[in-house]
Amino acid sequence: MHCVVTQPAEISTPLRTSKLFGGEHLAEQPETDGHCAFKAALVEPQPGMVVGLYNGNGRNGLQVDLLNDSCYVHFSCLLCGTLRGTVRGISVAPRVGEGHIGYAPGERFSVWYSPDYRHLELMLTPEVLGELVGDEFERIGDIESGFIMRATPPGSRTIDAAMRLAQRVETPGVSSLLLHAAVLEFLGWHLEGLNRNGLQGAVPLRERKRLLAARERLLEDLSAPPTITELAKEVGLNQLKLKRGFRLMFGMGIYSLFQCHRMERARELLCHHNVTETALILGYSNISHFSAAFRKQFGVLPSEVRKGRYT
Repeated sequence: MHCVVTQPAEISTPLRTSKLFGGEHLAEQPETDGHCAFKAALVEPQPGMVVGLYNGNGRNGLQVDLLNDSCYVHFSCLLCGTLRGTVRGISVAPRVGEGHIGYAPGERFSVWYSPDYRHLELMLTPEVLGELVGDEFERIGDIESGFIMRATPPGSRTIDAAMRLAQRVETPGVSSLLLHAAVLEFLGWHLEGLNRNGLQGAVPLRERKRLLAARERLLEDLSAPPTITELAKEVGLNQLKLKRGFRLMFGMGIYSLFQCHRMERARELLCHHNVTETALILGYSNISHFSAAFRKQFGVLPSEVRKGRYT
């Protein structure tokens, strides 16, 4: 993928790219003070399969014009921040956690990334994709048409799989078996998202928009969730429709969704904070309750995760 960058005014250094697997993929964009506005980590688990993890620096947005000169089918998930793009006049603006499937060789894209964005992408040649998904291949879209651009609904399991894959990409020396397992899980939940499109059809469009707004509000502050009564009132749905809608669209209940994200955030915080500090940041006044919730999510105590990082 060949990239031309429209840079923020304060950045004067041109983007460096690295040739990789038949296309050009962003490596980093250094600022004049030595910090990077954009970073990418790219791994090739096998020929015809590339995983990319892209991060902003938290300070500068980035406008990028892209010419896609690769033949990959892209499976992506926005993990943080904002991404807006256009291709063939189609606007693409995924929400955090929303999956996207794209196949557009030879097409030009215009994309804007917020300073805090974090974006995961699995790229597969059609041949490798066909080997992996078998009979599911046709449901992805019409590859022979040369263009696919479709979203899969936000789902907590898709987000969890994306986070696990991102973590494997960032872990030096991770085993190829664990990396492959994370790739297959991420791809599998994308396909499951296509199945959930049928379930979403049972939810009227107006309700779907309100449910997405409710999810965004729920995850706004992971230390203090709103009550179901407050959430229902804020988005204009009764509690029954809110609870039913969460299970249909996101695959789990309201507080299960909240708790999954809360514990994922806890795992990130444990990189820089001890167990007590992490618990307090996330609104726990009882450390044992926090430890029990963390263990339920990941099968280990937060103290074990903390110890594993620093011993």
